[in-house]
Amino acid sequence: MKYIIYGINRAAKDFTYIFDDLEILYLTDDTVESDSILWGKYPVRCMEDALADSSYDQIIICDFEKTEKERRLQERGLVYQKDYVYEEDFFAELDEISIPDNRKIAVWGTGKMCGFLLENNLPQKVEVFIDTYKRQDVFRGRPVLSPNEIKDWTQYYIIIAVADDCAIRNKLSELGLQEQIDYIGYEEFLALPSVLLRKTLFDRAYYDLKCTTMCNHLEILADGATRSCCTTFVAQGLENIFDKNVDELWNSRLHKILCLSTENRTFSFCDKSMCPLFVAKEREEVADSADGEPYREITPFPETLSLGYDSSCNLSCITCRKELHYAKGEELENVNRITDKVIKEYLPHCKFLIMAGSGEVFASPAYRKVYDSAECHPKYIRLLSNGTLFTPANWERFVKGKSAKIMLTASIDAATKETYGMIRQGGNFDILKKNMEFASQLRKNGDLCYFRMNFVVQRENFREMIPFVEWGQALGVDEIFFTKILNWGTYTSEEFAQISMMEPDGVTPKPELKEVLAHPTMKSSIVDMGTIQFAHKIDEVNMVENYYMWELEKRGGKIFN
Repeated sequence: MKYIIYGINRAAKDFTYIFDDLEILYLTDDTVESDSILWGKYPVRCMEDALADSSYDQIIICDFEKTEKERRLQERGLVYQKDYVYEEDFFAELDEISIPDNRKIAVWGTGKMCGFLLENNLPQKVEVFIDTYKRQDVFRGRPVLSPNEIKDWTQYYIIIAVADDCAIRNKLSELGLQEQIDYIGYEEFLALPSVLLRKTLFDRAYYDLKCTTMCNHLEILADGATRSCCTTFVAQGLENIFDKNVDELWNSRLHKILCLSTENRTFSFCDKSMCPLFVAKEREEVADSADGEPYREITPFPETLSLGYDSSCNLSCITCRKELHYAKGEELENVNRITDKVIKEYLPHCKFLIMAGSGEVFASPAYRKVYDSAECHPKYIRLLSNGTLFTPANWERFVKGKSAKIMLTASIDAATKETYGMIRQGGNFDILKKNMEFASQLRKNGDLCYFRMNFVVQRENFREMIPFVEWGQALGVDEIFFTKILNWGTYTSEEFAQISMMEPDGVTPKPELKEVLAHPTMKSSIVDMGTIQFAHKIDEVNMVENYYMWELEKRGGKIFN
């Protein structure tokens, strides 16, 4: 098929970025008067010349608002789906799951999860809602049915939009319905490439920021799950590393859609309340027009690799777990499988290695196998450690045979022995202090090119923020990094509300914390307020190649070539 794109705007730019394999003859729009220009790599022709050309098969309308364009085509006798189509008519081709055209869309659930689902710009119109305990006949203008009122289940394609859906899935299975063929969970539905593309391509948001982290960064998490940015900043992941090899995963349409969301500057999948890059950045309404400058290409392989798939640790910190944990049994087998795949497929292409986002890097045999392997030869390595095992012996083993620039981030969360013992259970504060003195000396000698200490702010420790900064100043660290505590499933909602030092909005500090933040010591140049955006220094930055490189060089100076 040969196509003409009707629309020279951001929607057309986004569409051609994703569907770069279509044979597009040229672009046109109503305001084009000359055939002598290029828009990106595509020729541009005026409307009259374009429609007089018999070499094309279909016109693709690309625009946020299509009414006028469609009217003009219809005035010329052109028919939808025969002579012209919309850009979104191609989106379903991206999905491995096919929703039959002859099925009505039914959403099971009318609660919070349903509301979350409907907040998204769904490609299909919801015809009916299903409620296990029917309390109303109509919801959002559509009929509500109880399961007993449905006689023919095959007329519907069902999206399950409830938090605990086990009983519903069992019910549908008993009825002979099959997952994905006849029904799907709302999370799986919202993760379909077609839905994700619709979300960012039709998002009119715009931020004065250029961040290409997603184009070069990959995080490998528990069970082989992946993200192309920090898990705290972006919830939407790529495929599992066990489902596809590195080339298939990295060069998938799904990854390209996520990259599009940063290239078009909508940042549709980013949590703006968490990522420090969005501090003082206002959402603007993007104009329909766009230049023809091509979007940046994705690197052939992930050059920045962050490993966080083994939660084995020598501490049981109250913020992340209830007890000491080391991988064993089936979990250990899975960790070892990931390790082998990382070494074979991912390490050879890695330029910047970050380890470990989960567990303790010096307590994990799996992580040790990674950094001891012959394939581990990145230019830069960042160690994330709790510091208790950062001893001269472990350091010597780690650096043996390596020429990389090495950075250390030590997560500590306290400035006194008493508080440390309560939060970082199993740790020895005296040994930790000794290890931090050792790290300080390595930094002064240049063996470490960067040294940072982290502090997760919570009810038990917020009054030690000031002495923590003073300790860091005495050690000569490059940065003291504060973050607000998050609930990783460790606490009930009520417990977390008491432990967190943020108001329910998650942004405003509680009055006691505001007092600490106002202290002169907290204005030190080495202090970074991280995810506590209320007190975060505004970074006048509009271009970030990789978030992790940028955040290190803010305080550590030029590290990366």
